[in-house]
Amino acid sequence: MERKRSRGTSLVLTAFAIFALLATAALAIDWGLIYLARHQLQNFVDAAALAGAQELPGAAQAKRAAAENYARNYGENFRIPPPTPQTISCPPSDPDLQPTTTCYQIGDDLVHITTPYQRTGDPSPNPNLINVKACRVVSLFFARVLGVRQIRVCAKATAIGSRPAVARGLVVLDPSGGNALWLQGNARLQIFDGSVIVNSSANNALFVQGNASLTAQQIAIVGNYQLQGNASVTPTPLTGQPPAPDPLASLPPPPTSGLPVFPGRTIGGNDNAVLQPGIYTGPIRVEGNASVTLQPGIYILRGGLLVSGNARVRGDGVLLYNENGRIEVQGNGELRLSAPTSGTYQGITIFQSRSNTQPLWFSGNANLRISGTIYAPKGSVHFEGNADLQDSMVIAWRVELQGNPRVTIRAKEPPPAAGEEVAIGLVE
Repeated sequence: MERKRSRGTSLVLTAFAIFALLATAALAIDWGLIYLARHQLQNFVDAAALAGAQELPGAAQAKRAAAENYARNYGENFRIPPPTPQTISCPPSDPDLQPTTTCYQIGDDLVHITTPYQRTGDPSPNPNLINVKACRVVSLFFARVLGVRQIRVCAKATAIGSRPAVARGLVVLDPSGGNALWLQGNARLQIFDGSVIVNSSANNALFVQGNASLTAQQIAIVGNYQLQGNASVTPTPLTGQPPAPDPLASLPPPPTSGLPVFPGRTIGGNDNAVLQPGIYTGPIRVEGNASVTLQPGIYILRGGLLVSGNARVRGDGVLLYNENGRIEVQGNGELRLSAPTSGTYQGITIFQSRSNTQPLWFSGNANLRISGTIYAPKGSVHFEGNADLQDSMVIAWRVELQGNPRVTIRAKEPPPAAGEEVAIGLVE
């Protein structure tokens, strides 16, 4: 009797085990369908967001590129012609909707594309961000036994594009230092027709204090910024941006073969002098009330350049390649230069060697008037005097304004910096 009862119990347990095994297998099949759909959607939105980011900050172009990319991948995945994205009304219940969201029906998927996009914690929508969200209803099979016939699966991605809306007027390359761009005192920096890019990831990558002010058409920072006192920054900087590549990273140093070699020069008093292009093995010092004219060409400086007192240095069609030492203008000194108008260094006025970490220092009542780009990829640029930079771009490791300087940059990228690719990437 006990043996029969035991045998019956075993049959019941076996039946339950088989049922549990079949139920687990059934749910695994349904879970596989859900996983596959979510994986497909994630691939689609990642690719669409990256495609749209290449068109930023143009919102309409970015949305169109993202929708078309999504449709193309949808068609390839299901082996059908790409469906035409249909603009539809957005479902009001979706918590991810923003005023800048456009909704599309692409095949069986509902796709939301948002740009400018405002991330949680951001003060305002960012024109360099695009968010793509896609949802699909997945029909289930075995879960119907439990009353679940279908499930809604979603995926989303956010991409960033760093193409500035305007020319780059100031690029600060230090990737991590605090106060990489630092304005203090009564300093005023104005970028006309241009943007400011700060590559530092520090929380105080841009630091403006006292009565200092910064104005540009766009300000993009990898990290964040801090204001103290009565400082002002216009417009509100875009934070959390991708680092921008050095616009002149591929520009080679000037060749020295065949150039005449001169010793360093000291020109003072009321002297007037004319210098020729070539290699200067020692420092060039222009002092007192001296006046120096630089003939057009390339000057290789192996001891730097110092302009002090009431001295003046002027030259047109000039490139100063600062191999060693520092370039400094102090007192009431004046440096007035224009860049070459053709050749490899067209639009470049000052190019400091990539191994030279000496600062470029403009102090006192120094008067700096330059038409062309200042490029110091490992050197800092310090402004304590006034500067008027026309058709210019400043690219430096760090930049500081202190005291009462008035620095104006009328942005224009030189030909060697033009045509840089857009830096894009997924951020969410």
